[in-house]
Amino acid sequence: MSFELAEADQHRHVSIEPAHISDIDEIVALENRAYKYPWTRAVLLSELDGEDFSYVYVARLFDNEHPAGKIIGYHFFWVVSDEVHILNLAVDPDYHGQGLGKTLLDFGTEFGRERGATCVLLEVRVSNSPALKLYRASGFQEIGLRKGYYSESKEDAYVMKKELLS
Repeated sequence: MSFELAEADQHRHVSIEPAHISDIDEIVALENRAYKYPWTRAVLLSELDGEDFSYVYVARLFDNEHPAGKIIGYHFFWVVSDEVHILNLAVDPDYHGQGLGKTLLDFGTEFGRERGATCVLLEVRVSNSPALKLYRASGFQEIGLRKGYYSESKEDAYVMKKELLS
C-alpha cells in the first residue's frame, strides 16, 4: 500500500510494507522517540522474528532527503483465529497530525479482515489521549479496564474493541 503525504507544497511518497530484521535499529529509535516507556529492543525483535500470527508493517517515507526510505511509523499486530490484536502502533512525532496513525490502524484492520477477523482488540493507557481519540474516532469502544496493566508505571489500560462488518 502506498500514498502521498503533502506538506508545504512538497509531495512525498509513503509505502506501508512488511518490516525486516534489518529495520530493527530504525524501529528501536522510533520507539524511543514515540513512547515514554518504550518496548525493549529484545521485545521488538521477538515480534519481528515472531510466530506465524505476528505481523509487523512499517510506513516508509521516500523523498529527496530519504531516497532509500525512512521509517516514520509502524504497526505490530497479531491475527489469531477471528481477531486482530493490536500490540504496538507508533508514528514518528515529526509526522503527527498527517493521518498516518489512522492509515496504519486501517491497514492492520483490513489485513485482519481479509484473513477472517471479525473484531479488533487492543489495550491502551488511560492517559494516552491522542491514541484514545484515534481509536474512538475509528469505531473502537471501551469494553473493560485492566488495573495496573503497565508494569513499569502501574498505569491502567482500557481494553477496546471494534467489531468488523463483513
